[in-house]
Amino acid sequence: MTVIILGSMGNIGRRLMPVFPGAIGIDRVPGADIVTSLSDIDYDAPDVRAAFEKADGVIHVATSANVGDPDAVHWQAVVDTARLLAACDRFGIRRVVIPSSDWADPYTRWSDQNPNVYGRSKAVFEAMADMFNQTPGRHCVALRIGWVAPDKATADAAAPWLRANYWDTEKLVLQMQAALGN
Repeated sequence: MTVIILGSMGNIGRRLMPVFPGAIGIDRVPGADIVTSLSDIDYDAPDVRAAFEKADGVIHVATSANVGDPDAVHWQAVVDTARLLAACDRFGIRRVVIPSSDWADPYTRWSDQNPNVYGRSKAVFEAMADMFNQTPGRHCVALRIGWVAPDKATADAAAPWLRANYWDTEKLVLQMQAALGN
């Protein structure tokens, strides 16, 4: 299976690239197979088109995990993800994983947290996954990714509420593989 990983140079993408042999990494950071941001990606550019024509699946982890980012960042993530799903539709990619979070419904995990724009953007992603799945044969999951700390020491030093939803690399990989249907 050929997989495109959007956000391939980030905290999560770097962990996933070695797990999917032949994966095509797309990121705005130099070092990716295709260097472009999700906001600026041209799905008709020859290298992007070739990647999407070759891909069997897409893993999208090219959004901010920072709840406190400006609202505009989360609005843009919704637009970028909608464009990505439209491209997957156009190129016939039937397996897609997009990022969600417990913040999509914060009351399921935390009784003292109020909804915010970050969480609402993730709820929209979940609705987009449902919409994408309306075509028979498609498999799109808005995966509620736990906290993926940059390293074990950071995870060990975190607040208990954050450690409670910590995903190490092994759990991350298993969850992504299951979500992709791999």
